[in-house]
Amino acid sequence: MSVLSQQLHTHARLNIWLQRTWALAGGVSVRTKILGIVLAMTTILGIGITLQVRLVTTRTFIGELENRGNSVVRDLAGRSVDPLLLNDIFGLHKLLVETVENHPDVRYAFIEDGTGQVLAHTFDQGFPVGLLDLNRPASDDGSQHLLYLSNEGRIHDFAAPLLSGQVGVVRVGLSETRLQRVIDAITGQMLLTMLLVALVGIVAASLLTWLLTRPILDLVETTRKVGQGDMETLAPRWANDEIGGLSL
Repeated sequence: MSVLSQQLHTHARLNIWLQRTWALAGGVSVRTKILGIVLAMTTILGIGITLQVRLVTTRTFIGELENRGNSVVRDLAGRSVDPLLLNDIFGLHKLLVETVENHPDVRYAFIEDGTGQVLAHTFDQGFPVGLLDLNRPASDDGSQHLLYLSNEGRIHDFAAPLLSGQVGVVRVGLSETRLQRVIDAITGQMLLTMLLVALVGIVAASLLTWLLTRPILDLVETTRKVGQGDMETLAPRWANDEIGGLSL
């Protein structure tokens, strides 16, 4: 089959599909058409706005989470130097625990010495050794951010050096779980609002279609009676508009 023949065949099938669709749409009442249009526009607009708000909210929340993670790990690195130099392991552990408790998104925190040995951490079930080589500071003065997927969801791991990396590294992990719950709650509220707006739109469209179709139905009934020979029948005049002018 040539390219031209294929195009003609596709065009013919498209015309058949359009004719069937038009026949199906034209077979329903005016009221159904108006209600369908209102419901479709409300649904499309509501879902589009909801997805856009969810995307912008997610991007904003994740950006704030990353900024907070960098701030927390740098602050923790600055406060950990003195206890580390004094070999105050209890003080280091207390500092890590306070950091986790004061920041709801912080999932864990731990400190390594210059040889890579973990001195203090906040894991209750033992330290997962797989985290050791997962993230390292990119330089001796800045922090490093790494995103990975765990069995608890997406985790943002931040690493910061202690005294330019000479005495150790501080690592902090922040979870997206709480933020995702907030985003899901916002999305649910917007979908509920969309549903309420759709219901109001359906009620308004039903009233509108009743106002539009009632005089048309009266005209149809009057036309039927005239066709049966009743030449004195007049359609009631509902309003002084275009449809009302047909009642004269």
